Amino acid sequence: MSVSPEEVLRSAKAGGMVIRGSAWRLAGSLAGIAAGIGTATLLLRHLGVVQSGRYVTVLSLAAIAATVVDTGLNVSASRELALCERPQDRRALMAAVIGQRMWVAPIAALGVVCFAVAAGYPQSMQIGALLAGAGVCVMAVADGLLLPLTVQLRNAGLAFVDFLKQAVTLAAVVGLVVAGAHLTAFFAVLLVAGVAVLAVVPLLAGPGALVRPRLRGPTQRALLVRALPLAGALVLGQLYFRLVILVMSLASSPRQTGYFAGSLRAMETLVAIPILLAGVALPLLAAAARDDHARLRYAVEGLGEGALIAGVLVVLVAFRAAGPVMRIIGGPGFGASGEVLRIQSAALLFGALVQIWAVALVALGRQRELILTNALGLLGIALLAALLIGPFGARGGALAAVLGDALLAALTWWRLAASGLRVRLRARFLARLALAACAGAAALAVPGLPGLAAAALGVIAYLGVGQLIGLVPEELHEAIGSQRLLRGRAMSGQS
Repeated sequence: MSVSPEEVLRSAKAGGMVIRGSAWRLAGSLAGIAAGIGTATLLLRHLGVVQSGRYVTVLSLAAIAATVVDTGLNVSASRELALCERPQDRRALMAAVIGQRMWVAPIAALGVVCFAVAAGYPQSMQIGALLAGAGVCVMAVADGLLLPLTVQLRNAGLAFVDFLKQAVTLAAVVGLVVAGAHLTAFFAVLLVAGVAVLAVVPLLAGPGALVRPRLRGPTQRALLVRALPLAGALVLGQLYFRLVILVMSLASSPRQTGYFAGSLRAMETLVAIPILLAGVALPLLAAAARDDHARLRYAVEGLGEGALIAGVLVVLVAFRAAGPVMRIIGGPGFGASGEVLRIQSAALLFGALVQIWAVALVALGRQRELILTNALGLLGIALLAALLIGPFGARGGALAAVLGDALLAALTWWRLAASGLRVRLRARFLARLALAACAGAAALAVPGLPGLAAAALGVIAYLGVGQLIGLVPEELHEAIGSQRLLRGRAMSGQS
């Protein structure tokens, strides 16, 4: 007998499932990062600084469209599915979800093309916007069909999809590089990846996942009314993240845009991790927001602490490894991107908290609060970019991104508190985090070590001291321990 999402989310095992699901998604993301590094290396070295800047600019536009038709609508729909008890209601909701994408996606893709034309981008970028927009449409439908896996906390399948996207992208880029393709052809890679994900939907979600889209009806209208505020809020957030490179493409030199694009390309896969983990937790947070606000606050605070642990780790690594990594990925021509990446990596400290707190607002049904915070943050980063990009180029853009993320984190926490959920970062946790970070920073300063070796030593010191002083939350240890215990029982039962 199948178990409904409602029963799964109310069970005592739900918290552990979220932690283990986050581990699955993180593992898939790490495998995808490895593939993404290979993709970035091939792209940056094949296209060069200027053409890489144009490529990343168009993909940034496509990412904004994807936020509307994929991330924004998926987050809203997963909340509705998590609260939907009857199977027939869930199927009707899924039909509306897919129908929604089939008419919203082309509109968003058209917006990408119109911006490219209005901005006066070269013809290769305009054609690229059309190809990338088509990829957004296909990927949005595929991800929509996989939405039940998110609500049922079946994250192993979703982790495979995360990796599949990056692996197919890498394979397509390898083929194009070997063929000596020019810039325009690379914009079709997103479309190829979308088709690949669509092909595996029946294998992961079952044949029943292929519902007939419903383009109209009361369910569609009700879902759209609830989804549009969230989609609008998230597109502001995604525009916020991509605004700096769009400003640079219009106001700075192609070379400075290319340096920033190299750093942004290296950052993209890391930025996606807190978004994925927040999406994993959303169904549980939505149920807790309805039934138990104390449980919701406990979960949000725990996720926030985990986000800070990971964010400090990235900053420590980037401090010494950013320069060598960019030279390895892009070659000598991207050496200047190392300093940009070193600055920009600090944005992950604040960006991860923004994702956790924003999802908490979604769980509380406060999507309009996200519109307010993202609109104010967008105004702030626009002013910062206008002030810093001119005199400092790509490094000014990176600094604007960091300060903008800090501003957005403060705004999101403010509106979350105004919504009645006063989350906090425990003083004991912050003290332990600072102690572990100091140990990692001291290891980075060991003289005579190359950048990558120093970064590795810093990671070992940070994680080692963190483990000794109890930095890692106990819930994570319990979830891993219970998983090992279940495996041990399963093996003893087979013997």
